[in-house]
Amino acid sequence: MSDTVLQLEPIHRLIHAYAKQGQRPRYALLFALDARFADIIRSTSEILIGQMRLTWWRDILTKPAAERPAGEPLVAELNMLEEQGENLAPLLTLLDGWEAMLDDFPWGDREFDNYSAARGRGFFAFGLADEQLLNPRQAELARAWALWDFARHCSDAGMRQSAFDRCSTIVKSQGAPDFDRSGRPLSILCKLMIHDVRKGQLAADLYSPASAARIIWHGIAGR
Repeated sequence: MSDTVLQLEPIHRLIHAYAKQGQRPRYALLFALDARFADIIRSTSEILIGQMRLTWWRDILTKPAAERPAGEPLVAELNMLEEQGENLAPLLTLLDGWEAMLDDFPWGDREFDNYSAARGRGFFAFGLADEQLLNPRQAELARAWALWDFARHCSDAGMRQSAFDRCSTIVKSQGAPDFDRSGRPLSILCKLMIHDVRKGQLAADLYSPASAARIIWHGIAGR
């Protein structure tokens, strides 16, 4: 197991285990980089500082591998995957979504739409290795997932409920996810999200025995 995988949150390590063998490095990097961007937003008290830190990653993603700094494990993982032919462009879209998080609260439709469209599409497109592989339903579920994840981590009660309401509206209009085996980690995330929407509330702990059982069952059976 790579150092990148070991540093993931336990639930992401579990979900990562159900990726196809050859796709696990890509999903490991996706979870790790998304978490790194989240840490930047979480630890930022001044917008300018947050923008500077995210701009550093934007430069990394747009530079040739030879010009990227050494010593950062995630940069080394990026280089390795790029050498293997992975397209890093969706990660720039993911970064756009996190940069939208720097907008002041409270948010309206525009801010929620900008954030969810970019973060959701970037995350799911990189998971599938190509933005062109996202069909319209998957793109909508990706947007709903971004809103659901926002709600799970937002400390502002009003914003949390607004994000979850928007997520629920999308989920109820889209039906079950239709990812193939290559998108199994993404369909697991969607299943967890849909379970919360059906209950009408966010699960207190996604790594509970019941949630782990749902992850394992869907990871194995796809249902």
